[in-house]
Amino acid sequence: MTEWLHINKIEMLVVKAEYIYELSKSVEEINISCQLLNIARGRCEVKISKCFKDNFKKKLFISSKKAIMKAEIELNEKNFNNLNSNFFKYRNQSSKKIKVSLLMENAVATSSSGILNLENDLSTDLKDILFNIPVF
Repeated sequence: MTEWLHINKIEMLVVKAEYIYELSKSVEEINISCQLLNIARGRCEVKISKCFKDNFKKKLFISSKKAIMKAEIELNEKNFNNLNSNFFKYRNQSSKKIKVSLLMENAVATSSSGILNLENDLSTDLKDILFNIPVF
């Protein structure tokens, strides 16, 4: 018999990070591809945008049909620039990977072996995002 756990934290390792700057629209974003740690299979694509408004979006979409998650995160200018500069400082160190944790408003059910159980697609707000960037 499988025991089910309810988790509200998705942990993952960054596999690839890209900085995108679109000059004509003054759009800056960081796109990161991650492999999941506490979910048995799948990946998460995270888009982090620089935002100049007061109301920031922090959303996670989990598909019930595919092993993929998509997060959209908006940060103010100071936090975005800080994160971007830390990614650039880290770019030449490949011995340890950056860990990202997403704390969700809604919990999801996983088996004791990490298999995610969703009957329908889930879109949830994120309470917090944690970046663990190794310094050495």
